[in-house]
Amino acid sequence: MYDVIIVGAGPAGSTAAKHTAENGLDTIILEKQKLPRKKPCAGLVSQRALNNLEVEIPESLIKRRCYGTRVIYKKHVLESKLDSQVGIQVSRSEFDYYLVQQAANAGAKVLDNTLVNSVYEDKDYISINTNEGLFKSRFLIGADGVNSVCSRYISGVESGKKAFSLNSDVPVSVEYINSRYSDLTEVDFGIVKNGYFWAFPKDIHISVGMGIFGNTSKSKPLNAYKANIKNKGFDYKKPQGHFIPIGGYKRKICSSRILLAGDAAGFVDAFLGEGVPYAIMSGKIAANTIIETFKDNNFSDDKLSDYVKKCDDAFKENLKYSLIFSKLFYRFPSIFATMLTNNKTMLDHALLVVKGESGYKQFVRWLVPRFPYYIMKILKNRSIHRLRSNN
Repeated sequence: MYDVIIVGAGPAGSTAAKHTAENGLDTIILEKQKLPRKKPCAGLVSQRALNNLEVEIPESLIKRRCYGTRVIYKKHVLESKLDSQVGIQVSRSEFDYYLVQQAANAGAKVLDNTLVNSVYEDKDYISINTNEGLFKSRFLIGADGVNSVCSRYISGVESGKKAFSLNSDVPVSVEYINSRYSDLTEVDFGIVKNGYFWAFPKDIHISVGMGIFGNTSKSKPLNAYKANIKNKGFDYKKPQGHFIPIGGYKRKICSSRILLAGDAAGFVDAFLGEGVPYAIMSGKIAANTIIETFKDNNFSDDKLSDYVKKCDDAFKENLKYSLIFSKLFYRFPSIFATMLTNNKTMLDHALLVVKGESGYKQFVRWLVPRFPYYIMKILKNRSIHRLRSNN
């Protein structure tokens, strides 16, 4: 019997495993895919995530450093760049595998190609049924993503509260990347309803994709993706599609012996779909909660409930306000996207949120008193444009 089994070898699972193993707990990671595995993702790891990682990322894994962004909405285009990096561009398969290796170096056992079929919680232990047989442990950390088996055991199948994403890596020349993007990402809010189209430069390719934060049944995302790849001048490459949980909603994330972390717990930015920083933070908190349980020799049913409060204290507010801002932005894109693409100060503040130097609550509070002025400015510009068009 293990002290802790961790399901999923993403940033949440690897971070948790590294911490529990370093503290002497008998730890194993169960990963359903062969490692290293392909991970559909834009590949920007924000400075917020790096600040919480506690391990140095080798230069060989950094495809490009990001210092700013270019935002587009219809005919409006605006760029902003900070003096220090917003994050780094990586291949998620390489990045995630590096974190798995750090956990293994700390003493965690890693078993890939191991699919978890079911979870059973007994009074004194957890049983995990897999294609490789039955595993038992004192505790379980479910870090198995948006379609989490562990999450379904705790709270059942969650309907809605998910975004949908399509993305692919398009090969291009280094010269093209340097001339068109350099150290900027590109985000276009004028292409798809309730979402955005992105282009994130790497070393010899660009990660291009589309995220939709709403009902996709009428939007025909693949058709929209194909059309916009063509409009952007990229060669079409069949994309991978995947769902992302929308953060900020209240979810059940623990039982007496199971903790959910990362996407499995719904810890994702509701506006941009970023999950890596919250995966790392929640993985670390989950590990420390279990470590404290062993240190205190307290295995009571309510001991793991401390995990909820610790996660709330660390990032609940930011996810809550990301949901508030997301609902406003995607409900009224002609207002908010126009503001974002016409006001550099606003875009600078948004970049600070991505970087981790500010939060969505601070951003919303900064925006509210300035909102009437920005609205009047937009209306004035539209009136001037109409007058010029009529003359």
